[in-house]
Amino acid sequence: MHVSHTIILRGQTALRATRWERRVHSTITWAHVDEDEQRLALTRATCLASRIDFEDFERNGLLEEDEILDVVVGRGAKRSPCSRVTVRQSSRLGSGGLMRLHSNIYVLSPAALVCDLAGELTFAEQLTLIEELTGSWSLPERNVAEEDDDGLDFIGKASGYYDCEPATSLEEIRKYHSDSKWVAGREAARQAISVATGSSRSPMEAIMYCMFALPHSLGGFNCGPLKPNYKIALIGKASMLSGLPYVVADAYLPRFKAILEYNGSYHDESTIRRRDEARALGLMSMNVDVYRLNDLQLKDAAALESVARTLYRRKQIQFSPRARAYALKCSELLRELRQAVGLGN
Repeated sequence: MHVSHTIILRGQTALRATRWERRVHSTITWAHVDEDEQRLALTRATCLASRIDFEDFERNGLLEEDEILDVVVGRGAKRSPCSRVTVRQSSRLGSGGLMRLHSNIYVLSPAALVCDLAGELTFAEQLTLIEELTGSWSLPERNVAEEDDDGLDFIGKASGYYDCEPATSLEEIRKYHSDSKWVAGREAARQAISVATGSSRSPMEAIMYCMFALPHSLGGFNCGPLKPNYKIALIGKASMLSGLPYVVADAYLPRFKAILEYNGSYHDESTIRRRDEARALGLMSMNVDVYRLNDLQLKDAAALESVARTLYRRKQIQFSPRARAYALKCSELLRELRQAVGLGN
């Protein structure tokens, strides 16, 4: 079928599309395109309102009524003022930077989206976006805080997130960032990409990862490296005590031989609590310390710092942040991470 023009989604529109796709399909079903198709899509890309069916985008959940559509077009594309469209020009998007949504509608890949949005986001927002795209959770494409719709399966969860497959991996994001030296937002995304952990399973885990893995200079506790969803084999006495052949830790800190576990409210159920206690017994028999963090602690920078200080003390390491105004940086980091995933204060 001949395609006379294409529409390439970027920015907040591409992020909305990605979140919609993950909510509806639990995974990304779009096709990656090669660089030949990418060049052709950019050559034919339009931002002319007369060629954009806004109502179709709204029907398919990619746009709210009267919302701005963010698109990218090739260099020299014909442009005309339109209050509903914002435009960025680009000569190329890099290998793996574009995916096909429909026959003539394309969207930046999750890896490309990290760089594309970096200039519009704070450092904490960049970090949580990377955690969201590489994790098995996603925020909703619209604000659900004030909605009352029992049909939405993510209502009732902290920050309104829902479970799904990862949209990309940290390795793919880093490769795209390394290979695509000309893309917009590359420099702005550099720091967040370099310190991100990835592979979290909820917004609360993402916050926990960032707070403990980031260096003191950024407001974190400098407990890294942090290995997410780390499998630890239980052998001998450890297996007998726990009744398990292995455990998968939310976060393993090899420097401290310790595990961080986020305990949501469901961990209060008696059967799950007994299982957690058995796991902890097995791990402690292997001299692996277990630290369980709950929702209240993940609201309180001082409470989290107390856990970090315990980690350091047990390994006879001095916890002495040299970053200027460290306490303020730490509390601001936690506040901004929580806001970035819709948890507020």
